[in-house]
Amino acid sequence: MEVKERIIEKAGDLFYQYGIKNTSMDELASSLGISKRTIYENFRDKEGILLSLLIKLREERDKHFSVFLSEKFNVVEIFIKIIEIQQATPLGNVKFFQDIHKYYPRAARLMQEDINKNNAFLRSFLRNGIEQGFIRKDLNVDVAAFLVEESTYTYVRASYLEKPPFSFPELFYTMMINFVRGISTEKGIKIIDRYLEKKKEENNK
Repeated sequence: MEVKERIIEKAGDLFYQYGIKNTSMDELASSLGISKRTIYENFRDKEGILLSLLIKLREERDKHFSVFLSEKFNVVEIFIKIIEIQQATPLGNVKFFQDIHKYYPRAARLMQEDINKNNAFLRSFLRNGIEQGFIRKDLNVDVAAFLVEESTYTYVRASYLEKPPFSFPELFYTMMINFVRGISTEKGIKIIDRYLEKKKEENNK
């Protein structure tokens, strides 16, 4: 892995865990076993690292969608695959998001651009699901897309809890599985229920 990629990856770990402002360049350099000068040879400042991290996450997300769409999965199957990916993805604590909106305007604009782009894609994605017969025809696509985006803030807010009685992956999984099942037709529900039964069998092994 190249030095620049290592810096982005480690910075992501620290930003998610402690927040961006609470992560110093000295700490980042020390955790990587490199000099601070090496970091500045690759990035102008901390926001430059943050922007590269957000772009990397966007590219990874887009790559997943491209693969799923090219392999002809239906809408419900793609939702399930995205849920599984998100369960395995580290969740930034609330400080991460607060810091972006408070201190890093370029990063905040980039995130908003991504939100707008994702919302437009999701509306189109849901309409395709309706045409395929997996998503209910009476679904208000605009509201559904909005709820998916807002779900992000639900589990970010949950990070305020001192000792939550659940893990964040469990929260996301429960929220999204029930959401997708709720917007699905009978044909879509059968796919969800088969998946849930398979998960149950795997957990009982």
